[in-house]
Amino acid sequence: MKVFLSPAKNMRVMPQVRPDTPAATEPGYLYKAEGLAAALSSKAPYELESILQTSPAIALRAAALYQDWKNQGGVPAIFAYDGLAYKYLEAETLTPGDLMFAQQHLRLFSAFYGPLRPLDAIQPYRLELAHKLDGQSLYAFWGRAFYDALFGEGEGIAVNLASSEYSKAVRPHLRTDNRMITCEFLTYRKGKLRCLATMAKMARGRMARYILQNRIEAPEQLTFFDWNDFQYEQSLSDNNTLTFIARA
Repeated sequence: MKVFLSPAKNMRVMPQVRPDTPAATEPGYLYKAEGLAAALSSKAPYELESILQTSPAIALRAAALYQDWKNQGGVPAIFAYDGLAYKYLEAETLTPGDLMFAQQHLRLFSAFYGPLRPLDAIQPYRLELAHKLDGQSLYAFWGRAFYDALFGEGEGIAVNLASSEYSKAVRPHLRTDNRMITCEFLTYRKGKLRCLATMAKMARGRMARYILQNRIEAPEQLTFFDWNDFQYEQSLSDNNTLTFIARA
């Protein structure tokens, strides 16, 4: 069973890492990242502003990142990302055993590096799958890479803890013998069930931590997840969806 998470826009350059952390590894699609870096470093900040659909200040910082980008070294991806899901994953407190299990079972999806293993060393970047570069969709650029990272080794099950932007890179390639299970986290607000983005991101990170610490390899075990009032709701779940509701 493989598990996948979205990346985060915010990244850490020098995170706190335990001294017994396993050695960093090299991203499997580094050659494709090199091509993207070359293309993006040739763009002026005003061009990046349009490509990245962001503010002039962020585009200027992104331009500097691509000018300084290197194809070696960096920070293991699981420590580099600094979004809400990663804050609640709390990678810096995982044991070496947890991290080695993660290396086998967890994949972090990146629009710049492609599918990453948690210990793959990466440099800061700014890019999302929804963006286009020189008229080409990044979904087309990466093709089957994200699907292959989940199912290419003969695995039949993948657990989706990512946003729709990143799970969309997998869905078109699914075969009838693949099973992708999406975890949904819903909260009652004003008498209705809603997916609150902040709460869902936090819960995805915590679910990933739960999987790693408990060495979970069967989706049925996920139904025991119980955190911050989120509990499994069988009536809203099926073969491809596990729904968790926060009732408090």
